[in-house]
Amino acid sequence: MLTTQQIRNSIKNNKWLIILPALLIGFLAYFTQNILPGDYEAEAVLIVTSNDDEPITYNKLVLNEKLASVYSQFLESEDLFETVSEKIDPDWKSSMVSKNFDYDVNPQGGVISLTYKDSNEKRAEDTLKLISEEFRSYARDYLHMENIEYLQNVTVSEASKVRGIIFAVIGLIVGALLGILIIVIKDIISDKIECADDIRELDYEVLADLTKEKETELSKIKRKINTTSPSAVVGLSHLNKHAQNIDVATDLSYLLNGIEIKEKNEKDILNKINKLKADNPYIIIEEDNFNSPISIDLADYEDYKILLVGENTSKNTLLNAIKELDRLGIRLLGVIYYR
Repeated sequence: MLTTQQIRNSIKNNKWLIILPALLIGFLAYFTQNILPGDYEAEAVLIVTSNDDEPITYNKLVLNEKLASVYSQFLESEDLFETVSEKIDPDWKSSMVSKNFDYDVNPQGGVISLTYKDSNEKRAEDTLKLISEEFRSYARDYLHMENIEYLQNVTVSEASKVRGIIFAVIGLIVGALLGILIIVIKDIISDKIECADDIRELDYEVLADLTKEKETELSKIKRKINTTSPSAVVGLSHLNKHAQNIDVATDLSYLLNGIEIKEKNEKDILNKINKLKADNPYIIIEEDNFNSPISIDLADYEDYKILLVGENTSKNTLLNAIKELDRLGIRLLGVIYYR
């Protein structure tokens, strides 16, 4: 289970996964709303006038709702866009018209608002006029309605950028949320150790988290060793290749008033241990790799081992290493995490 702190750390370490989707979706939203349709917007408003002076009744409202549905179907029909595109430019596809056209039908008021965007001012006006007239012809020929008039003739103005800006902001937010979701999913399915809590979730003790204040964390290791036994030979072993930027053995031996021995060969270390035990309560043996022959053989002279685990180590690698130590009868005191 991911903790809030883990999510925060993942977001901090993977900012690009939030920034890129946010910028991409925000730009696409702005591009499709403001740049792609064109700089000019033609507008027209049609109204269905009443043929009588009767008051508006429930039945009339229901009829208006049904008619509004019919209007919408025609204003979205492929036939309309094919007819208009052929008249504007025989080489045009119907999608060239449909993608830049929008409408709104108010059933109660009988008002139909039409808009069309284009990069060419004259073409924007001509296209919307054709759409409006085709709609009126359709109503006249198929619905027998002669009462659709212009409430506002076709006018052309520079397209408003507000809608595109709003969509761009929404796109930025959606993109950022998508990025966070990607990070969370990535962390859930990832096999990499990215923080000390990942090790704790595997139910193994973290003696110290060296990504935090080092002196405090080393004191925690000292406390654990002191309370475990008054004297001990401790194998400090790297799970993978020895990291050159970390030197825990020297600092730990100093804190424990002990001594550090670097791994060379088993015979030399055994002689040193026998000589140093009398004067040093704690002996720290630094081992390059827990799976090396020397490290395995030295376990005979050690009270326990401590594993050093770095960031991005595979969780499966750690699990297999601990199982192997257990199989070989080697006691593990805990794990030190570093970055």
